[in-house]
Amino acid sequence: MENIEVYHEFWSEEATNLATKLDIQMKLPGKFRRAQHGNLESQLTSESYYKETLSVPTVEHIIQELKDIFSEQHLKALKRLSLVPSVMGQLKFNTSEEHHADMYRSDLPNPDTLSAELHCWRIKWKHRGKDIELPSTIYEALHLPDIKFFPNVYALLKVLCILPVMKVENERYENGRKHLKAYLRNTLTDQRSSNLALLNINFDIKHDLDLMVDTYIKLYTTKSELPTDNSETIENT
Repeated sequence: MENIEVYHEFWSEEATNLATKLDIQMKLPGKFRRAQHGNLESQLTSESYYKETLSVPTVEHIIQELKDIFSEQHLKALKRLSLVPSVMGQLKFNTSEEHHADMYRSDLPNPDTLSAELHCWRIKWKHRGKDIELPSTIYEALHLPDIKFFPNVYALLKVLCILPVMKVENERYENGRKHLKAYLRNTLTDQRSSNLALLNINFDIKHDLDLMVDTYIKLYTTKSELPTDNSETIENT
């Protein structure tokens, strides 16, 4: 934050130039202009106003978000990405996942055998056949046919798979609730669909609708295979 003056000056100049091109006058909001008229000692300028109400809060918010995302606990958990075979290969199979698994030890089905299991997991991929490709994602690792023989690894991968990459804000939940209420209000009971409601709640997320339709058609090739929609759940929400 020590360089906020420099950055704000740059942002302010850029905004002013853009406003000039659009023939928009840069000025304070009306309520602050009226407050200034009643206070002759006030020296608040539009530049200082927007620095305190826009630039500073925005930068502080970004800094806090980065602190949350890259907190010590979160980074420690993410180090378990070395459980993914392709990452193990990049690290020459010289990893020590057991040191990063302590925080989730209570989630393991057999914590006492973790060290031995991780050793077997490394050996399995280090001495794999030449024609066997290393799984490169958590999803691929979770769907390996023999993953059931590595219950602790499976549990750690599942936890790693659901770690948030962004902090979930209450505001997003509130927006989703409002979207759902709007959908229920504007849709007749016999026309409601839980799938369409979900799409409506997350309308701001980009979906490949063509791909979704193609996938749906492949899954349900005949009308008799179409899933029964649970409209009652939506109705009672």
